Amino acid sequence: MLRRETMESTEQRLQAIFRAVLELPPGSDPMTAAQGQTATWDSMAHVSLVAAIEAEFGVTIDAGDSLSLTSYEETRQFLADLGE
Repeated sequence: MLRRETMESTEQRLQAIFRAVLELPPGSDPMTAAQGQTATWDSMAHVSLVAAIEAEFGVTIDAGDSLSLTSYEETRQFLADLGE
């Protein structure tokens, strides 16, 4: 049960980051956000997204890994692989 609660907490926190950094409109689904498909996801937003994730989850994301974080799903999987 603890693992499920942790997953839900991670999901909620990650969704909040995506909503805030990408300035998603109310009612939009952050889980569908993807670079190249989300209008507000430009290079500056990408840097801000990575910085916000590092701060929120206490992780370090190297430059190579940051380039692979091109969607909500890719980012969620990255955090899952880190044990978040």
